[in-house]
Amino acid sequence: MSEEAIQDSGSQEAVAAEAAPVSFLDSLPEDLRNEPSLRTFTDPGALAKSYVNAQRMIGADKVAKPGQSWTDDQYNDWYAAVGRPDSADAYEFDVSGIMSDEEAANFRNTVFEAGLQPRQVAKLEQFINNLSESAQAATQTRTEEAVFAAEQELRQEFGQAFEQRMGLAQSAARTLLGNEGMEMFENVQLSDGRMLGDHPDVVRMFARLAEQIGEDNLVGEPTELIMTPEEASRQVAEMTRRDGPYFDKMHPEHDTYVAEVLRLREYM
Repeated sequence: MSEEAIQDSGSQEAVAAEAAPVSFLDSLPEDLRNEPSLRTFTDPGALAKSYVNAQRMIGADKVAKPGQSWTDDQYNDWYAAVGRPDSADAYEFDVSGIMSDEEAANFRNTVFEAGLQPRQVAKLEQFINNLSESAQAATQTRTEEAVFAAEQELRQEFGQAFEQRMGLAQSAARTLLGNEGMEMFENVQLSDGRMLGDHPDVVRMFARLAEQIGEDNLVGEPTELIMTPEEASRQVAEMTRRDGPYFDKMHPEHDTYVAEVLRLREYM
């Protein structure tokens, strides 16, 4: 190749080199080209945008992320920075009827030590109150179900004599215990929510005591007892013995026995 041709080829390569685009990193000064933090930028626009965002952050409040080696003092500073009040007394919430004054004070101290903000404590207050309302509603339902079940049990047992025997039981309790003693039936609550006086065994006990005391000694109570199904059943069993008038049509008391058994079966 002639010398002229070589010179012409070199000129073309120089022109091509000058015309080729220079990468963003290659356009930087040599001491910045290998900077790791700049390798993510591919053009001046991306770098400018990052710079603007950084400038906006300068002067803004910034809170460090807690570290595993932080001390209590560092945590206290951090709690204050993120909004914890200066003292536990600064928390305002209403848990009356759920916590005592002492329990509420302990709760304040606990959330303060945990570094909670008032807004977070307000969420806890709402949760506690909702939980309490749900628990109260569930307790009320359970109590009503227990009272109803006890009443149904006694109605089944006393039959037509239910109202009378309930009244006799109350009269016997008042006669034996007096008004002050009756207060325990109104104030002593059982585990299922019923009051002591609603328990079937208590009612049965005083109903039996009423029979022993005698109706005449119970003010305001009738002198003739209405039979319970059990009492009527016992009398029917006695009157329908195989060797009695009930099965002997020739017996002069046969019709009387049959009529009485029919009457007693109405109580059964």
